[in-house]
Amino acid sequence: MKKPILSQFNWHQIFLLLLILGCPTMSILAQTINGKVTSTNGEVLPGVNIVVKGTTKGTTTDKNGTFSIDARKNQMLILSFLGYELQEVTVGDKTSLDINLKEASESLEEVVVTAENRSVSAQRVPITLDLVTGKTIQKQGITDLVQLQAIAPSLNIITNTIFNQINVRGVGSNQGAAELSDQAVTVGIDGEYINRPVALNAALFDLDRVEVLKGPQGTLYGRNATAGAVNIIAKKPTQTREADLGLSYGNYNALKLNGMVNLPLGKIAAVRVAGILNKHDGYRESSGTGAFNGRFDNGNMWASRLGLSVNPTKALSMYVAGEISKVDQQAPSQYGVPMGSLTELKDKEPISWTTTLPKDFPVATAGFMKIDQSAIRGKIAYDFGKAILSYTAGYRKVTMTGYQPLNGYLPETNSFHNDIKTATQSHELRLNGETAKLSWQVGGFYGDEDQNTARGLLVVSAAGAFGGQVPFLNFFIRDVNSKTSAVFGQATYKVNEKLGLTLGIRNTSDKKVLGGGNLASAPFGPPTIIRFFYPNVPTSGTQAGMKPFEGIPTEGSWNRTTWLAGLEYEVDANKMLFAKISTGYKAGGFDNLGQYNPESLTAYEIGSKNKFANNKLRLNASAFYYDYKDQQVTIFISTAIGGAIQNAGVSTVKGLEIDGEYAASKADRFRFSVNLLDAKYKDLKTVANRVGAAVTERNLAGNVAPMAPKVTLTAGYSHDFKVGKGILNAGIQTLFKSAYYTTAFNYAMDRQKAYTKTDINLTYTTQGGKFDIGVFAQNLEDNRIITFSGFNGGNINTYNWIFGSPRLIGAQLNVRL
Repeated sequence: MKKPILSQFNWHQIFLLLLILGCPTMSILAQTINGKVTSTNGEVLPGVNIVVKGTTKGTTTDKNGTFSIDARKNQMLILSFLGYELQEVTVGDKTSLDINLKEASESLEEVVVTAENRSVSAQRVPITLDLVTGKTIQKQGITDLVQLQAIAPSLNIITNTIFNQINVRGVGSNQGAAELSDQAVTVGIDGEYINRPVALNAALFDLDRVEVLKGPQGTLYGRNATAGAVNIIAKKPTQTREADLGLSYGNYNALKLNGMVNLPLGKIAAVRVAGILNKHDGYRESSGTGAFNGRFDNGNMWASRLGLSVNPTKALSMYVAGEISKVDQQAPSQYGVPMGSLTELKDKEPISWTTTLPKDFPVATAGFMKIDQSAIRGKIAYDFGKAILSYTAGYRKVTMTGYQPLNGYLPETNSFHNDIKTATQSHELRLNGETAKLSWQVGGFYGDEDQNTARGLLVVSAAGAFGGQVPFLNFFIRDVNSKTSAVFGQATYKVNEKLGLTLGIRNTSDKKVLGGGNLASAPFGPPTIIRFFYPNVPTSGTQAGMKPFEGIPTEGSWNRTTWLAGLEYEVDANKMLFAKISTGYKAGGFDNLGQYNPESLTAYEIGSKNKFANNKLRLNASAFYYDYKDQQVTIFISTAIGGAIQNAGVSTVKGLEIDGEYAASKADRFRFSVNLLDAKYKDLKTVANRVGAAVTERNLAGNVAPMAPKVTLTAGYSHDFKVGKGILNAGIQTLFKSAYYTTAFNYAMDRQKAYTKTDINLTYTTQGGKFDIGVFAQNLEDNRIITFSGFNGGNINTYNWIFGSPRLIGAQLNVRL
């Protein structure tokens, strides 16, 4: 039986939380502010975002431009609206506000972010980040994290069959199919913590924005934020009655339907319902004798979200959302080459071996993948006056089943059975406050996760020896319970009007317990052994035919303290310099050989954020150096053992990033970014696979880290044409990545050559924004981009590759009611 949540905390953590709850800070109460927002020429502005500065409390104006929000006299409201300049308004003694927003005739719009768990302009937060607005996501037709990397240049995602692994600045999770390992990039949806690679298949829809925070975020975001954090912020219910409906259709019979309805429930509550359906035919063609005939690598998913906001008093706000999603499609496709017949590679690694990779190829079966996710998350906040106490919680259940073809050629040789279940909960209690000189936050975090993973390798080619039954060569059952608890605090003190000092610290305790077992024997033994044939699979690690773990630890505990120290200097109202040292920590765990230890990273960064020419030009830059130790690296050992994780890596990462935006006129926008990266291993003792032979020891010192192109460039341009009473927006953006490797071995066939990826969109918006109609294209060059590669030797002897999406074109229509 699990212990109560409170008992998971150490005594000092409980003491801190009690201190927070007992904090006597009820000296100032909020008041209700009613207002109306118009343009300078008197036109009402519906949909203006309004937040209380330094908090996450916000609302939007209704169709009449009016709003209502609770704020204290000493607080400020931040108003932001596309096409208008950001404006800050002091509440003071006023309970009614009439606000005129100035049109951004030739200046750039500003976006408010919550990267430090408080609302502030993206240009005033001392964190390097990629920011993608919900409008951009919708216009580009983006529906998942994999597609997001096209417009977030620091984000690189490896699609390893069913597992998505995120890399930021050359740091990430290269654990291959080690589903029990943790991510190096924290992903959260409205504060709900998502950790599993399968769960990262979650859909993106009805979003306000996505923030990609670069560098360790160990203080505020905790463990597994070694490389950074991805914050996904959904749109919240407002007091505006509105509805949206969108339809998109493109090549590969791609169909996307999305919709939203937002309804106020009296004056204190509102509800928002949103959903998406996204499907397409397969991107690859298979044909030939003995092959699956038709298209494969298709997509089919839907998701919906119901959100409720309630503000029963001026000081109390509550938000709760439930979300479900379902994926039911063919398995991700991978091309393969059998290596066992290549006599010149016998007992060798395929270091310099090369072959030509096709766009279409025959496969014996398309397989299947089914993922069901359900989640509930919420936040309750109480404004005491001088401080805000908030509680954020989330629970997510993920069930995945699948049949994953592995070899990617004819005939079918090996395939994988997948049955994965996870249940994750997270709880955070936070107290934060802000004065003219000091902004601060303290809190506690607790997380609990149960994982049940049952995976087995099928030897389809051996069915003839067993009367047509397909035997399992191996089968692994892993039941892992993970608990994590932490206390943290961070504060920024304004030494003077220009100089600020930030200090942060977090102590994290992790505990993991392992259960399960392995297949007792391969099927090629005497008649007396117990064999398992697909689809009849083992259900317990202790049943006959399975063997429990022997000689390896099944329980582990770790404790780490991560910290942050930073300086920020405001040169003037439009220019800021910052420097910081931060640390990150990724938890240890278990693999098929036993226990592995945590990994850690220390980062040094300097940066600058600037606005020039009356906010016509935004120019940001940063330089960083990472010292990365005890990296967790996975390697395939054998069919009996599978993959194992080793604390083998020590590396350094150096880089320079520049990004900017220029408003040449009211109608013209230019955007660009330059990312230079040097990520190499100083030491990486591991083992390498060989063709038809056992693994051999290797040191990969000097090799380049996976998914770390030396140069990444983006450039974009958009122009608004006045057509009738509406606006025709034409946009083009291109992404360039220099050559990079997809694995740490840097084999010739792990190398993705340099490429460009260009997207365009043409959208006409009617006066008042009631209708949008447009066309779009992604990957105009139709490049075949490698998103995964891997070589398994021994008695598998297969080299595999997975490719990204081909050229996609389509048309879309959006209606706003």
